[in-house]
Amino acid sequence: MAFLFVKFLYIIILSFLYGYTLQRFINRLLNNSHAAPHFSLVTLTGSLAMTIPAAILTFFLPLAGAAHSILLAGGLCGYFFQRAAIHQQLSAYLTQAKTAGKGSILFMGIAALYVLYISSQQSLSYDEGLYYAPFIKWMQQYKVVPGLANLHERFGFNSHWHVLSAVFNFSWLTGIPGNHINGILYLLTAAYLLPGKQDTRFMTYLKAGMLVMISMPQFCVYNTTAPAADMVVYYVSCLLIVVWMEHSIKGQSQLAADNSVFLLLAPVFLITIKVSVIPILILPAVLYWQVLQRKQYIQLAALCGVAVVIVLPWIIRNVILTGYLLFPIALPDFFQLDWAVPVSVIRATTKDIHIFAFYRMVDETRFMSESFSQHYISWFKESVRIYDKLLILAATAAIPLIFIRRKRLPAGVWPLLAFLLLGFVYWILQAPDPRFGYSYLAPLVIIAIALYAPAIAYKHLFAMTIVTTLLLQAGTIGLGRHLTSVFIRDGLVAPVPHSNWWLTPTPYTSTTVNRTPGAVAVTTTTSLCWDTELPCAPVMPAQLIMRGDGYQDGFRLQSESAK
Repeated sequence: MAFLFVKFLYIIILSFLYGYTLQRFINRLLNNSHAAPHFSLVTLTGSLAMTIPAAILTFFLPLAGAAHSILLAGGLCGYFFQRAAIHQQLSAYLTQAKTAGKGSILFMGIAALYVLYISSQQSLSYDEGLYYAPFIKWMQQYKVVPGLANLHERFGFNSHWHVLSAVFNFSWLTGIPGNHINGILYLLTAAYLLPGKQDTRFMTYLKAGMLVMISMPQFCVYNTTAPAADMVVYYVSCLLIVVWMEHSIKGQSQLAADNSVFLLLAPVFLITIKVSVIPILILPAVLYWQVLQRKQYIQLAALCGVAVVIVLPWIIRNVILTGYLLFPIALPDFFQLDWAVPVSVIRATTKDIHIFAFYRMVDETRFMSESFSQHYISWFKESVRIYDKLLILAATAAIPLIFIRRKRLPAGVWPLLAFLLLGFVYWILQAPDPRFGYSYLAPLVIIAIALYAPAIAYKHLFAMTIVTTLLLQAGTIGLGRHLTSVFIRDGLVAPVPHSNWWLTPTPYTSTTVNRTPGAVAVTTTTSLCWDTELPCAPVMPAQLIMRGDGYQDGFRLQSESAK
């Protein structure tokens, strides 16, 4: 915990420096130099912004000591040239914090301890053992590897959140891998969602509800200890909705308010975190259209340029890792690269994700034998847990309820509703795993509650929110302990004795390596690589060969007939 405290504090400081520089540049571009963005949003924007230079660095060197020094130097340069303005802004933030109230300060202190404790525990995320940890390890030991997705198709899921995790892994310094960054995401999101006395009744309900929903134990227990992109998508989506609503209620232009930069950039960043969040692009598209209507062509060109700078390194990494612009989307093979992943593998991957969302296993025979309606009946009855059933039913009921009282919503919120409805439909049709749909389900429910809930005094609602959130945090700790014992009993993870968790995080579970003579990579008895030596894959791909003398030259398949 002590190590994570120092690490989290360092990440927050460096992220703020990057975020402040970017916020100031965009606000000047929008002629909005008087904006006073929230500390959490500045810092979160900086974290996302840092993924861009980090991704560019992966083209030339591993994300280890040298790359980290370059990123640190960039943050320090930003501070040196803006230190007076930064000091002034930080002074304003300290003043705001002093007026936040003892309840808010106490809650954030408890939340920080909760996050440090949870983050220091053994990871229970299956996906972290499957590909998060090894993919991050690849970035730390090698520059971007051509055709790495041929070794394991999940390495083609090029998330810039994992790039950021590699930047702050620090195994090059400590000798111990540690991909703990999602705890900071929870703290920054919670700090913004705390209701304030100045909030309207609607906004108080909206923030309170969102704060409770981001603290769901079944979500936090897996995603706080792992660098899961789903958590980023969910939390940032909730923040975008709250910020948009705040601006609308105050009658502020979405382009000229305090947190406009976050609205403009965060959706674009999310695409580089997880491509399936594409419905979020409705929001910046509306804002870009407003700039065009004002005939601010220079500003529009500059904003489009910033968006290109954000997305281009991610696209280039996609091409190098998989041979395609997007993955796992079977776009035409524009580049005719020898390391391109076979289209058959791409289609099988998307099919597996789709089927798994319905049955919690890849049962293609059953999927093909059932009708469209039977898929969803089986999914809801067998694969959705009771709490997610309630959330899905509530979100479905919320859609007509919101429509009935749509006139009570602030003006200009139709893009939000369009995003939520389109996202809801997209989620249902593509892969209805509840964790992929929280970004749409939770906001729909909370907006409906905010429209219909009775008036309650702020202090009472605030107290109820704090108590409920703290209970959920305690529930997360209890659930984590229970699941650890269950997973150890069932052999899903191995016990990791770690008596000094208060000092350093618990290491990854140990693995037993299987070595096949002549094979390019190793496998493990559990199909989970965790921190196993590279190259490691859950299953040894058939006909996999190296493209050169070393792993840096990449991988390809001998047979290209499936392309």
